[in-house]
Amino acid sequence: MSLVICSNQEKDGTTLRQNQSIYNAWSFRNPLSSTMTIPANSQVALQSCKVNVDGRVVFSRNNNKFYHYFGDKLSFDSVEIADSTSHPVIVSLTNSEENGQVVELSVDDFANRIQDRIRDTTYHPNCKEQFLCEPLRNASGLDFLGYKFTHVQNDTNVNSVPPNNDFTNFFSPDTPSAFTYTGGVFTRTLDGNDTGCCGIATNKPFSLTNGSYIVNVSTANASDCEWSVALSRHVNLPDGDGLYYPVYYDITGDDDLDFNEECFVDFGVGRNASDELVVFQTGFSDDNNSTYKQEIQYWNNTNSSFTGAGRSAIVDDYSKYGFFSEGEKISVKAYSDSTTAWHLITEYDSVNAGTTYYKPVNQSCWCLHPTLCIGTNSDRSASTCSLTIEEFSSVSLSDYDSTIANKGGWFETMEQINKTDWCFDVEQRTWNDPATNTRIYKRLNGSGGVNASFVMILNQSNLYSPSDGANAKQILGFNQSVVQTPNSGEDTNTNVYESTIAPSLSSSLSMFVKLNNFGQNVMNAFNGNKSKILAHLTDLETSTGRQTYEPKNIIWLDLDNPGDLQVNEFDISFSYINEQYATILTGQSIVALYFRKKPKELM
Repeated sequence: MSLVICSNQEKDGTTLRQNQSIYNAWSFRNPLSSTMTIPANSQVALQSCKVNVDGRVVFSRNNNKFYHYFGDKLSFDSVEIADSTSHPVIVSLTNSEENGQVVELSVDDFANRIQDRIRDTTYHPNCKEQFLCEPLRNASGLDFLGYKFTHVQNDTNVNSVPPNNDFTNFFSPDTPSAFTYTGGVFTRTLDGNDTGCCGIATNKPFSLTNGSYIVNVSTANASDCEWSVALSRHVNLPDGDGLYYPVYYDITGDDDLDFNEECFVDFGVGRNASDELVVFQTGFSDDNNSTYKQEIQYWNNTNSSFTGAGRSAIVDDYSKYGFFSEGEKISVKAYSDSTTAWHLITEYDSVNAGTTYYKPVNQSCWCLHPTLCIGTNSDRSASTCSLTIEEFSSVSLSDYDSTIANKGGWFETMEQINKTDWCFDVEQRTWNDPATNTRIYKRLNGSGGVNASFVMILNQSNLYSPSDGANAKQILGFNQSVVQTPNSGEDTNTNVYESTIAPSLSSSLSMFVKLNNFGQNVMNAFNGNKSKILAHLTDLETSTGRQTYEPKNIIWLDLDNPGDLQVNEFDISFSYINEQYATILTGQSIVALYFRKKPKELM
């Protein structure tokens, strides 16, 4: 029997050979000064090994997934997911380039990864680009205690009237744009009922904390043209009819609003062909199992300045129309030149029926954009008709793009990845049908932010569903599967959550030692390929720093060498089950090998 000692360097802590790849702690070769002969029909086994685990966070698909949620705090006794206006959002800590790989990051880099991935999957406009994550340490700053997660809302509004040429065609990609937009003025340029004049500006989303969107309609009224002022999510992909509608939207289900010209919107107000004031939304009905345009019966809202027997006639004295946000609540008002005051058309109030006010702002339409439409008919010239945006409240965002997945709203992202069925699931809930809408709308908290809870779902939950495959509880440092109560800041704009346990910095993944330049016959069934694995290092998964491993039972592997082997080097490496190098090893690695001639009774 022969014993061979292999090592990448002389001692721990030395920098000798550090820059030479053949002497890495996780992969090294030891050349021999003279050839070593290993007899025919020999076997090899691991006698022992010593390594240093550097304390980086190691994760893969086994512990890389969780969900976060922003909405009603749920309970089986009261509010369940079907009552909420929100939906859990999946977070994968690995990116597309790391699929199937093991990722090793320092604690600080891992905190940055968490922050980046939650920011990437945050879709509420007042929460975008705000989330923070940092390592949590004790007062001395030495002991690692886990992570600090800070969910922040931005309630500071910016008046950002869309820039020149920001409005794009929102009717159909098969029709030319029939408008211009400069200096806040949206002007129709073509006559004809068959020419769609609908535009949407997607530069920034509407703020849902005391936001205002105000449009002057004086010129349109002077031209006696149809017009509509609206807020809408951005639909990037046309439906089967070539129109910009969600795939589950039913254009044939529209209420008869007497519009010759209309496009998809979530919340709208306008003047129809009969010179009437109409208020409308996109909602849901069980009758046809789809969303469609619905009229809001504002005249039945007891708070409205326009109560009566039906639609009010358009009065030129009302020169401006505006939308105003307060969390889930959208109000629409008209400005009177004679009284120099805003008059309420309709808003949510629990004493009125759901048919008289708008649906709550929900996750499918969190990111709302200014949408304008100018119509015409045969006896009116509309080519000079215009609408002027005077005010549009947004939030300051540096990287917003509604055409790119994870840079815009939730609906826009789900549309890009072909998951709009999740959006439809949200929009089928009872609050989206005026006939069954009894929801108490969530408005603003005491700090001026949206009155909603930030929740992390770390293991699969029946309450916060869907949350399939969530498996990040331990790596994020929690002993509960659902984290919905912050350590501080509840009901404010800054919710702080801290790990309840210190996550282990040892590898949660098994390591293996490999002898790469010999002929042992090993099959890695996980990969489905032959391997050079020599042994599973079962005791190296419990701690960091210097560790030794000596198998309790020696496992001898045949080298399948019918003749003598002349060996001039030993090639050693450490890997995970996917055969990827375990680069969390540092300093000196030592591997001791036994070689023996195969016993005759086994031949």
